[in-house]
Amino acid sequence: MTSGRAAGRPQKRDGTLSRERILATALPLLREHGAEAVSFRRLADGLGVTAMAIKYHVGSQQELLAALVERAFEGTRGSIQGRTPAERLRHILSMYCVRALENAKVVRCILNDTSLMSSEIIEITEEIRKNTRLLNDGDPNDVMLNLLVDYTHGFVFSAVAAAPEHNLTEEDFLRSVDWVLRTCVSES
Repeated sequence: MTSGRAAGRPQKRDGTLSRERILATALPLLREHGAEAVSFRRLADGLGVTAMAIKYHVGSQQELLAALVERAFEGTRGSIQGRTPAERLRHILSMYCVRALENAKVVRCILNDTSLMSSEIIEITEEIRKNTRLLNDGDPNDVMLNLLVDYTHGFVFSAVAAAPEHNLTEEDFLRSVDWVLRTCVSES
């Protein structure tokens, strides 16, 4: 006697499994535990489905991670505020830093595999580039861009690794950004 289940595509149970539900389940795992926590098998166990059902809805592991990066940074850019390039840079970096602090393990995934960069992060980088070039006489080598982006990521990882008594905040981050911007503006 057979089990009654045909081979092939996983059957829908109660119709509740969707790409949206998988992403909503996976993002907190990624934020808390990193990429290792979002394996198809772990997600399937948590959602009560098969790993193949997960794959059917989200594609490859790479596609799943890319969708999670997109979701984690969605809306970060927002409307850029500030009259001067320095004010706009401060605003952009502040918005990104806040989101990166919430998503430090997602940022680590991106740094390990830059193909995971979402369109939002690429747009943010281009805004930073545009404004650093306005501040720094064209800066064809993007030195200031690289300095600010590297500092931001370094701050994020330092802040999440710091002991509670060293609670680094957005204000701490912005003090350093302000110093860099003042130094660059005064030298131009």
